[in-house]
Amino acid sequence: MIKYYIFLLIVIILISIVQAILKSLSIEYSGSIIKSLQDPLSYLCIFLLVLALLFWFIAASKIEFSVLIPANILTVVISGMIGYYIFSEEINLIKIVAYALIIMGVMILAYANLSGGSRTILDKNETISITNAK
Repeated sequence: MIKYYIFLLIVIILISIVQAILKSLSIEYSGSIIKSLQDPLSYLCIFLLVLALLFWFIAASKIEFSVLIPANILTVVISGMIGYYIFSEEINLIKIVAYALIIMGVMILAYANLSGGSRTILDKNETISITNAK
C-alpha cells in the first residue's frame, strides 16, 4: 500500500515542477501561450503531466478518494517552497502555519487510511433524517 502513496507523492512533485516551469515560461514570454509553444520546455511540461497522470491512475486504484484528492493540495506546499527558492517569493508566518496545517491534515488522512483506523460513521446505504424540531 505504501508504494501507492509513493506514486501519489511522485505525482505531486511532478505537478509542482510543471507549475514552476510554466511560471518561468509565462514570465519569459510575457504570458503568450503561442510564443511559449516554440520552447521545448512546453513539451517537457506536457510529457511530465502525462507521466503524472499515469502515476495518479495507479495510485487511484488503491487509495481512497477521500484521501487521494486532499493529498493533491500538497502541490500548494511544494510550489510555495519552489516559489521561495526559485522565484524569490516571500514566505511569512501565515504561509508557514497554512503549509503545516495542510501537511498535518493530509498525514492524518493518510494514516487513518493506512492503519485502517477510520471508523465508519455513515454507511452508503444509511440516510440521516433531519427534522425541524420546534
